[in-house]
Amino acid sequence: MRNCKKVTWGIQNHIAGNLAFVLMAEIPPDSNSKTPSRESAVSIFPLVFTVFLDLLGFAMFLPDLQLRGEGFAHGFLGPSASAMMVGLLVGFGQSVYSIAQLFTGSWLGRYSDVNGRRPVLLLSSALSVVAYLLYAHADNIFLLYLSRALSGIAAANLGVAFAYVADVTKPEERSAKIGLLGAAFGVGFIVGPALGAVLLKVGHDKPYLLGYFAAALCLVNTILIWRFVPESNFHRLDGGRVSFVQGLKRAAAIPGLGVLLLMFFMMNLAFTNLEATFFRLLEAPNWIFHVPKADVKQFGAVILTVVGVTGAITQGGLIRVIVPKLGELNTLRYFYSAFIPVFYSIPFFSFYFPGLILTVLLGFTNGLSGPSMNSLISQRAPRELQGSIMGMNQSLGSLARVLGPMFANTLFSIKPSMPYLWGGTLALVPAVMAWFVLKPLPNDKTSEAATFGR
Repeated sequence: MRNCKKVTWGIQNHIAGNLAFVLMAEIPPDSNSKTPSRESAVSIFPLVFTVFLDLLGFAMFLPDLQLRGEGFAHGFLGPSASAMMVGLLVGFGQSVYSIAQLFTGSWLGRYSDVNGRRPVLLLSSALSVVAYLLYAHADNIFLLYLSRALSGIAAANLGVAFAYVADVTKPEERSAKIGLLGAAFGVGFIVGPALGAVLLKVGHDKPYLLGYFAAALCLVNTILIWRFVPESNFHRLDGGRVSFVQGLKRAAAIPGLGVLLLMFFMMNLAFTNLEATFFRLLEAPNWIFHVPKADVKQFGAVILTVVGVTGAITQGGLIRVIVPKLGELNTLRYFYSAFIPVFYSIPFFSFYFPGLILTVLLGFTNGLSGPSMNSLISQRAPRELQGSIMGMNQSLGSLARVLGPMFANTLFSIKPSMPYLWGGTLALVPAVMAWFVLKPLPNDKTSEAATFGR
């Protein structure tokens, strides 16, 4: 495991460069305007940092949630607890974050359509500070659940961040700009598990340093939003708040939008099978990896770091080359299709070789398909409903992360490879829909040309 530690620190030395590239992006200036619009000078650094922290807050706690959460579950259920019941409680500990996102994401999006994006971004960032301070002192399963629920409510601002970028960009620029938010996801995934493992080690496997470090970052972000993020939504709705179900019905009535939302949900549901079980897979005594328990956090962090690095490079740079050539729709088709065999293979190939190649391919396929999906959704959403639709989109992702961990951990208790076989099968649904159900927009010339061979 000495080599594992060297690789972890080696990759972390390259993180700063990727992070700086992503976070310094700006929308081109317009000297004639002092307020945000599609042509205005708006630095999206705080928005990218917000998205980065949202995923960091999810990924940084994965090692602790899966392993310490398992200890809390045994303590709550007693020594005679079945593996399935332990798996359900561990899965719920990961799902509660997304349950909170599910119930608040679409509401925050609608609120930002009516009252503006800035108040939502400010209050949600401040709530993250409280949530992580609570996590630092969570010494039982109920406080653990509460802290993750508050974190999930705060991270429900993802849809609002995407809507803000849609407010200030032209449709033809949107994939690239949303790609920067996607790259922030990737960087969060890079830093998260590795940083979480390091903070736990320095903190003697206690959550204090982990929680206080995350809270300090969120405090900095709150100050950045307060100081540098002006309001972007000047086309607000007069009212008309609707329920989540009513919002889904409204979205389904827009051509192609209901299909996209279903595809987004299914792809997220597939990927949660990895997020919820990967560290347990590496440690499982009845499977092929047999990583010692003392080293599993660092070993797993290296693998997930590679996924994140690949995704960040792809979304921060390669997407600007590939999407203009293929169009968003064909990018989605090709890389959703490539995702499936990669995901099926993960539990069956040894790390670091050839398993590391699979993780690179996983980051590459996710890095290209994610921003294309969000751009297609944003282009089909009416301007006055950007916040509502993007918030609903994130709520569907949250619903996937609610259901996914509980199913994945239950399947894992039967056989460690089953979550990955199930996840790859789920991914077949959006891949087939991308090829045979979803149609290009009339003005998507690149996608039409590629589709019909012109």
